[in-house]
Amino acid sequence: MLYSGENYEYLFDVSEEITKNAFATLKHDNVALYRTKTVKAGDMLEVEIYPIWSTRAEAVRAKKRTSREAQKNLNDKNAKKKLIRKINANFTKADIWVTLTYKNGVPDEEQARKDIRNYLRRVREWRRKRGMTELKYVYVIEYGGKDGRRKRVHHHVVMSGMDRSAAEELWNGKGWANARKLQPDEYGLEALARYVTKEANGGKRWCASRNLSEPKETTADTKISKRRVEKMATDFEGAPALIFEKLFPAYDFTDCEVKRSNFVAGAYIYARMRRRPDEKPKKKRRKAKNAEE
Repeated sequence: MLYSGENYEYLFDVSEEITKNAFATLKHDNVALYRTKTVKAGDMLEVEIYPIWSTRAEAVRAKKRTSREAQKNLNDKNAKKKLIRKINANFTKADIWVTLTYKNGVPDEEQARKDIRNYLRRVREWRRKRGMTELKYVYVIEYGGKDGRRKRVHHHVVMSGMDRSAAEELWNGKGWANARKLQPDEYGLEALARYVTKEANGGKRWCASRNLSEPKETTADTKISKRRVEKMATDFEGAPALIFEKLFPAYDFTDCEVKRSNFVAGAYIYARMRRRPDEKPKKKRRKAKNAEE
């Protein structure tokens, strides 16, 4: 029986390069194989590689080292990854993001939600009258203030491209409004996603339209061999770029983390890549219609 190390990423926290003579620290005899998970979101490709253990002892050790805090931190990290991927999968430099504030008073949560929904309704109507595509959006309601008191409320909206002046005017004078073009970098729109969901005193709330595309996720147990993992663990300055660009020729290598654990066997690898400008996404194949239709 095999045991997955996917849910124990937090145990792999040692990032120092491993010498070939000290490779025994990986305890590779207890690793049956490495599972590769790829996530494609727009032009971004993320690769996560984690060990599949051949002995139950590794899984038992992992569970013993697991704490509620570690699990909570991993859940929070994965939740942020989910939103980053959703934004990368649906928005490009042709789209915009808008910040909306209030000038008179501080609305409560119920009123803030009502205001942003009414704003999006007006945006949809503006687009409909001009024959534009259906609106896509992700919005965050951010509450700021000291000692838990909500002194400042504002909205961040990432949405389909349109006239920026109109996007600002549709806030109907409730306060300051500023619309900007999205500017992806080598990490896509990750910086923006992290900014609009940053921790704030009093918390945050976010919501997305139902018409957003989901990132494409795949897993494979033969994509990365133990030998390739060994190469990356002993030379994580040079080996990952060569290996990943060979495996994914349509993408440019951005960065990579190679980590091992003092508690369980194997290594955890996380890499990010970006589609080359001259490479176009592959179109989905249409399913053949049933002959009886």
